[in-house]
Order: sequence, then C-alpha cells, then structure tokens
Amino acid sequence: MKKTKRVISLVLSVVMLATLAAACSNDTGGGAGDGGSAGQISLGGGKDIYNDPIKISVISISTAGIVNQLYQMALKEQAFRYPNVFLDFKDAEFDPSRQITLIEEAITQGYDAILLECMDPFAINNAIEEAERAGIPVISSNAAEPMTLHSLHIAGADYSTGWESGRLMAEMTGGEGTAVILDCPAMQKPGARMGTGFQEYIEQNTNIKLLEPPIGIENWSADNAQTSMRDVLTKYGPGEITMVYCSSDDIANGAMNAIEQAGRSGEILVWGFMGYPMGLEGVKSGKMAGTMFSDTYVQYAALFYMTMLHIATGLTAYTAGYETTPMVEQPMFPVTPQNVENIMAVSRWYS
Repeated sequence: MKKTKRVISLVLSVVMLATLAAACSNDTGGGAGDGGSAGQISLGGGKDIYNDPIKISVISISTAGIVNQLYQMALKEQAFRYPNVFLDFKDAEFDPSRQITLIEEAITQGYDAILLECMDPFAINNAIEEAERAGIPVISSNAAEPMTLHSLHIAGADYSTGWESGRLMAEMTGGEGTAVILDCPAMQKPGARMGTGFQEYIEQNTNIKLLEPPIGIENWSADNAQTSMRDVLTKYGPGEITMVYCSSDDIANGAMNAIEQAGRSGEILVWGFMGYPMGLEGVKSGKMAGTMFSDTYVQYAALFYMTMLHIATGLTAYTAGYETTPMVEQPMFPVTPQNVENIMAVSRWYS
C-alpha cells in the first residue's frame, strides 16, 4: 500500500506540474523553439485512450543495462489496464544514428508518442522536431536532455544531486583531500550534469583537489569505468586518492572492482548516482561510501501517465505553444550505511 500511495502521489504531482508548465513563460527546460507564445494552448484532437488503438515507441539508449529492466516493468504494469496500448521497446545500442532512425521510423509508422532516453542531445534535434511537428509528443527521460523543443523531460535532479554529493563527501573528509570524477559519456555532458555539480561544489567550497579533468565513461559501462579507474590507480599510488565520484552506479561498480583488484579497498571513498542494485549493495557492504537514490519505478510510472495525457489531449510542444521544454526534476535522496537497508526495503528492485 505504501508503494501504491507513493506512485499515485508522484503521478499527481507530475500532472499538476506539467499542466502548470503549459501556462508559464519561464519554464526551466531544454532548447528554445519557435512554436509560438507560451501559455496560448491550442490543442489538436486527442485519442480515446481506453478504446482507440495506441502505439508508443520506447527508445532507450540500450536495453542491455539493468535499469532498462525496471523501465520496462514500470511501463508494462501501468499499461496493464489499457489492452489497446502497444508498447514497442526499441534498442538504440548506444548509437546516435540508430536512435535517429528509430525516431524516423516511429514518425513514418504513425506512432502516437515517443518515449526517449537520449544518446546525443544535439545530433537528435532534427528528428525530435520532425516528430513534434507531426503531432507526436516526444517525452524524454534521464540520460541527456535533448537540446531542442519537445513535450516534456523528466529526470532525477542531476546538477543539484552532484552538488549535494560533493557536500556530503566534503563532510566525510573535512573538506580536504583529492578527488577523481568518473563522469557521463562526453557527448552527454551538456545534458547530464551530475559530475559538473560535484566538481563545482568542491572547487567553490572545499580544499579538495581534482586530480584529473572529469573522465567520460563511454556507454555508462562498468567495464569501461573499471579500465579507467585501473589507469588512475596506476598513476596515483596508495594514499594519493581520497575519493571517486561516479555519475552512475554502473560506473561506481566498475570503480569498486578496480579498487578491490588493486588491493586498495577501504582506502578510497566511492560515491554513486541513481540507487541501482549494485550501488545499494555496495553501500551496504561498505565498498561504497554512498549513492543518491531516485525511485526509477515511480519515475517511469509517472512517465506513462504523462504520455497518456498527451495522447488524450493532442498536446505537443507546438500545439501548446511552448517556448522551452517543460521539465520535471524528481527528488533524489542520499543513501549511506545508516539508511541503506530502509531504502532497499521500499525499492522495487527488490520486490
């Protein structure tokens, strides 16, 4: 029952926020567009979401990652009461060109909405604009926010979470020491700002020294992170690295493995992002100092209902006359050894 209440509460909050966004001219969102004056909503005809056939294209940067399992679970469970809704899960395979092709196919085949986890926030702009102008709402989530006008972006509060992670790690070290940042892939950095938030906090508020420029981890891969961390450990000997900030728990998992293999466990504080199983279990086992928890299941449940709202009303960035993309930032919560078991008890990863 507690989980159900949490889902409903966030869904209602998202609906209210997105509705308000349509009437605001100073939204905090993505790229600007020329769709008209914000607040002047002129909706096209929508669909009967209970009876009309509805096709939704769900385009992930990859279906291989563990997080995609929870994405699909949340969407499928919400769609259960809508037998007329077809969820078509697509794998971009970490390839921006393939992702553009998948969007173009959804337009050609007359899909009713596109749910997008964006690989390259710039290369994809023309395809997104084409979909929106064709009356297909594009609703993006996590990863990098596309840098062009579209219907909605929903994500964990990335920059502020990185900033808060920096503050918490500074508390653990008295604001002293050295840091390494294993960051998001380089092409996604403009729209995935966790590492930027962490870096700016420690530079502006502490004596912590950043040993290297942030290291972009291709494809958010634990294996790539492990290789990069191994290189860093070779360059800096015992006692020379105080902390490692990681822009996802997948990346943190790779960092933990490299540190353990080098026999330097307990020497370096590791902090993650998103509260995936490997992150929560890393905190519980003591291999990680902490991570930030975002309820991915609730986020994607909200994403589904927002998509249905857009389909039912005919709402797109252009029918609404948005000047900027409405954005909903999901709160994130620090996870430390003191509260990790409580977080695991309510997470859908373990139910």
